[in-house]
Amino acid sequence: MVLGYIRLMRPLNCLMTAVSVFIGGLIVSPVADIFSAERIWLAMLAAFLISGAGNAINDYVDVEADKINRPKRPIPSGRVSKNSALIFSLLLFLIGIFLAGIINYVTFAIAIINSLLLIVYSTHLQNKLLLGNMSISYLVASGFLFGGAALNNLLLPILLALLAVLSNMAREIVKDLEDIEGDRKSFLKRIAKKAIKAVAPSIAERFGLDGKSARLKYSTGALSALAVVFLLLAIAISPLPYLLNVLGIGYVFVLVLADLVFLVAAVITVKATAKRHYHRASKMIKLGMLLGLVAFIVGAFF
Repeated sequence: MVLGYIRLMRPLNCLMTAVSVFIGGLIVSPVADIFSAERIWLAMLAAFLISGAGNAINDYVDVEADKINRPKRPIPSGRVSKNSALIFSLLLFLIGIFLAGIINYVTFAIAIINSLLLIVYSTHLQNKLLLGNMSISYLVASGFLFGGAALNNLLLPILLALLAVLSNMAREIVKDLEDIEGDRKSFLKRIAKKAIKAVAPSIAERFGLDGKSARLKYSTGALSALAVVFLLLAIAISPLPYLLNVLGIGYVFVLVLADLVFLVAAVITVKATAKRHYHRASKMIKLGMLLGLVAFIVGAFF
């Protein structure tokens, strides 16, 4: 039973969130100090629990779909009851928020915002293309903010979080494009009818997205362009930490590699005509994000 609750949290994902909190603190604090800073460990624990709560509430909401798609997960397999999962999730949220409140007001506010967003995402946003992507991108980046806030320094974490949001938005869109080939009609209904047509019928009709035509290539082109815009914005603002004299020259050396990878990903996305091309672009963006993270860490020390 205990193992079921642990699996409900998805501890590996929680650990990755905690690591991002640590990195957010690392780039604003000397290495020797951060390991002895109780606040950063407290922040990592709070983030771990809130992330676990978000995963649990997601499984609670998705239980019917998981009975078909992921029957071995804790709730559909019967190892954890649906009501117990909900109580467990809410308890994790409350403990995480309480721990964040012990640190300072900023971490307390971030914990509340993230908790609410995790709940809203699971109940309303996970099937909304751009809104869902924006939510995930912010949540991925917020760990850096949380770590910086724990040590009362937000400048570098904000810059890192902004770059993470932009690059992750690009990757999420590319991943969605990767799935389009599998079900074009479903995508047409989900995107064209509910989004574009609702906002601007004339635009929908012009691009063949009014439900009367299946010229989906225009919608994929628009999404590809949007992904590229996010990548170019990330590249454009990436020199700011060095130009503002908050990171050293080491940041620039690694950043050049990251930006080159982002440019390659942008070119692949523009030229993509098949699922494998979008998959390759997604992998490149992920590599660029990793290099960008390394650049921040190197720049903090050199």
